[in-house]
Parts: sequence; structure tokens; C-alpha cells
Amino acid sequence: MLKKILTDKFTHSLSQKQWKQCALLLFVLLCILFLSCYYILIRSRNAQKNLISDYTAHYSSAMDQRILDMEEALSEDLTMVKDFLISETDFSDASQGTLAVLNKGRVLAAKGHNFLSYSLVAAAAADSKAALTVYAYSEPSLPGFYFCINPSQVSDLIYCYYEPALTGWPLLQKGLTAGTGCYLAVLLSAAMILFSLLIAAAPSRPAQERIVEITTPDETEAEAVFGDLPYFSSIIIDYHNTGSTPVSPEILKLFDQIISDNLSVNKILYQFSVRRSNSDCLQYDMNYANYNLRVLSDSLKMNLFNAAPDYEINIFYSNAVPTYQEMEKEVLYLHRNLRYSLILGYDKRLSIEQIRSFEASTEILDANAASTIQNHLRTRAYENLYVYLRHYRDILSRYQRSSGPHYSFAQVYRFAEEAFSVVKLFFQENSFEHPITETTCITILRANPGFHTFCEYLISCIQTYQRENQHVLTSRNEEIMNSIYQYIEEDLAGANLNSIARKMQITDSHLSRVFKKNTGSNFSEYLSERKLEEAAKLLVQEQKLKVAEISDMLGYGNPTYFLSRFKAKYGVSPSAYRKEHLEEQQ
Repeated sequence: MLKKILTDKFTHSLSQKQWKQCALLLFVLLCILFLSCYYILIRSRNAQKNLISDYTAHYSSAMDQRILDMEEALSEDLTMVKDFLISETDFSDASQGTLAVLNKGRVLAAKGHNFLSYSLVAAAAADSKAALTVYAYSEPSLPGFYFCINPSQVSDLIYCYYEPALTGWPLLQKGLTAGTGCYLAVLLSAAMILFSLLIAAAPSRPAQERIVEITTPDETEAEAVFGDLPYFSSIIIDYHNTGSTPVSPEILKLFDQIISDNLSVNKILYQFSVRRSNSDCLQYDMNYANYNLRVLSDSLKMNLFNAAPDYEINIFYSNAVPTYQEMEKEVLYLHRNLRYSLILGYDKRLSIEQIRSFEASTEILDANAASTIQNHLRTRAYENLYVYLRHYRDILSRYQRSSGPHYSFAQVYRFAEEAFSVVKLFFQENSFEHPITETTCITILRANPGFHTFCEYLISCIQTYQRENQHVLTSRNEEIMNSIYQYIEEDLAGANLNSIARKMQITDSHLSRVFKKNTGSNFSEYLSERKLEEAAKLLVQEQKLKVAEISDMLGYGNPTYFLSRFKAKYGVSPSAYRKEHLEEQQ
């Protein structure tokens, strides 16, 4: 009653001129609100770019300093940067980006968050115009990224920092402060209040009488269901039971009741099809005059999900066609492609046009998937393998709603089958007992639909193998350490990380990680200490050798560098060290 009194009072208190003035005020408020949000977005975007430029300059300076602090071996082999620079760099916790180090157009290593493929990073870095200039780079299948590069001041390396470009609400939220947030809230509240009052005071129009004529068809009920209405379509409800209990008739009856009620409310004539009762799906053929099937599908999906949360639902729907025969052809096509639920997961609404665009795609996910995964497993590069699988997991999780590229079911399933087979064979070859060795790829996808879930399952299998084989890895590491020490002693002057890794037929990064894990120091630090110890020994035992000759014998190309390293360790020059120890012996 109070609401009615207030509404009537406000309505009668506004003339038509006053009402228009209030409407103009509302328009001005909305314009101010829009321009304020736009200003905050621009300011926030500039702040993100400035922060990216600062990050790039900071990391570049830190890693250049790291290069200067390291010995000559690093300058001879820049591939060691992945072990001595990236791993030691203090990466900001506030950053959402990735730091990549490039040499001669190739990415040597990367560290951070939101990784992109090395080839894409190299291409983006090659497109850069100037150092420490932030620029946008995007691919059709990826969100936008900001890139910033800075060449090293002490080497041929190029440092590239990149992170996702914020847009929309995340960008606005990042730029909001307490003051601007209160300001926008006041503007929005004022606009909403004014809009509500305008609606309440809107001039009413006299109701027009509508005459609705209802006729009863002469045909029998079965014939009347599909009569002379202009459009025919079909919807298929593909359901998946996530629980352990079998599908109950009560649930299917509930589904049918919800769907029938929705179609009846929207005055859509329909018939339930039981021609494919062996499938886990429900099919409804519809005849109607004018209705948006996308809206209907969204409504059905929400109602079915709320009614049975233990069931996952996908809805496939065909185009509106003028004849029942044309609809049947499209339904056959949809039934053949219900398998998309296996790779896309559930809670989706898929039209026949979307399915056709997927099927028409010739894009290849990764032609070398099997060999890539196999190499990572054999070299025990597990973290690299996890990054690889999650990269393609993320591509498939968003490709349905992006502008491209799309992938056909056959292409996605080929990738899944190859990845599954490689992991399964690896476990069998290593006599590792795991449920994956007793099942198939299609069984896993049916039990847990969705390529995202499938990739996480593979990652969990590999993580289990990694945890339970740590003792095997430890034994292998001991063999590697013994071999490293042997190669160093055999050729102290020519020893370096890359040459020893080649002799042992392992990657230099793996050798470096094993050495650091077992000794607590970097390979270069140990090698430097060992050379200086040998130099001190030769200075005392080989009195005829000159300091420059000892420097050459130990692989120091620059005697001055040898002198500085020796003095830093022993506190005196090589000549003074020799003199002191010879006097002690006399």
C-alpha cells in the first residue's frame, strides 16, 4: 500500500516536461559513469605497461649482474643461462608474467607464470621495435599479451618479459582505489534511483483490447502434433551421471517432465523420440511458428542442472528447417557427433553450426605429441612435461568460444590417444604398477569427460610415478656425480658444463640440477674452486712454472682474470702465495 501511495504521488507530481528533464539527467549521469570507467581503464592499462617496463629493466639488470659475477665458462656457452641465471633470479610474487631469455632468436629458458610456447615468444620478440617499449601481441587462439624486451648490456642475450593484457572488468578492478570506487558507487546508485523513479512515473498508455482466437484442429492428435507450422527442429539432451549409482528411471522421468513443461509453456508442439533408446540422451522433435532455440536451450540447461546436480548435461540443437525430413537428416548428423561431449565436457550448449565448424577444421593440435611426451619422460623432465600438457589443456578449454582456431574431434582424440599410449607404455616398460596400464583412453574419457580433466588425469599419473621412483632417481644421480668428478679431473682445463653433458649424453640443464641438488653449489662455482686449488698446488710443487703458464694449463685464457680470481680466494697474488709457502718449507 505504501509503495502504491508513493508511486501515485510521484507520478502525479511530475509533468511531462519534468519527466523529460529527469530522463536527460539520467542520461548525463550514465555518460559520466561511462567516461569515468573509461578513464580508469586507460589509467590502469598505462600502469600495467609501466610496471611491465619496470619488471623488464629490473630483471635485465639483475641477470646482467649475474653474468658479470660468474666465471668465464658462462661467456663461452650462453646455453648455461637456463641453469645459472633463470634459476637464481628472484622473481616477483606480484608478477603474473614470464621472463624469457633469448639468444640468436631462440628461447633458452623461461621462468614465471602464464607460459607461452617458445616459438611464439621468439616470434613476438622478433617483432619488437625498441628496447623497454611495451607492445601488444596476440594470436587468434590466445588472449592478448603485453611484451617488453631489453638487450643485455654485457652479452648477446635478449631478455623478454611478457604477461597477459588485462581487459574489461579485471582491468577496471585493478585500477580502482578506495576513492574512485566510492565515486563510481555514488554515480551508479544515483543512476539506479533516478531510473527507478522514472519507471514509476512513466506516462501510462491505455490498455488495448486483444482478441485471441483459439481453434481446434480436425486432425487426430498424432497428426496435429506435426502439422502446418513453418519450422521443424530437434533438441538432444546428452546426460552423464557423475555418481556411482546407475541412471534411475525416476531421474529420466523428471528430465522428461521438465523438458515437456518448458516446451508446453513456450507453446511448442513436440514429440519424444525413442528410436535411439540405447544412447544416454533424450531427443525431442519440435514444430513451432517462431522461437529462439538458443534461449530455450539455456533455459533447459539451467532447469535440468538444478533438478539433478549429480548429472552433467549437454544440449545439442539443430537448425530451423521447413520440413520434417530435413530435420531428420540434421538429427542423424548430431547423433554422430555427440562424442564432442567427451572432449568438451558437459554444461555446454552446442548448435549444429558449431559442430560443423569444428568438423570442417583442418588445424593440427601437435603433430609431434608422442615424441615430445616420450622425450620428456625418458629424460625425466617432468616439470617441462606438466607445462606442455597444461598448455594444450588450456587451449582446448577455451577454443570452443574463441574466434579460432577450432579442432575437430578426430584431431583432439588423436592427441589424447597418443599421449595416453606413451604414458601407458612408459609405465609398462618400467614395470610400474598403475591402473592406467589396465585401461584405455576412451574409458578414461567416458568416466571423466572433458579434455581438461583428461590432461589432469595424465599429470596425476606421472606425478605418482615421479614420487614413487625417487630412490631410482637418487641412484642415477650418484652415478652422474661420480662421472662428473671423473671428467673434471681428467681434463680440468677444458672441462665445462656443456662438454661434460655431451659426454654423458644428458642435457646440460639436467646435469646442472643434479649437481646443485647433491652439492648445494653451482657447477661453475665448484669448477672454479677446483681450478684454484690445483693452481695453488702447482705454484708450490712446480717452481719452474711461471704464473702465466699455470694460468694457461688450467684453461684461463686471460692471466689477469686468473690473478683476480686467485687473489679473491687466497687473499694474495699467486707470486706472493708461492713465496710464502716456499719459505714455510725451508
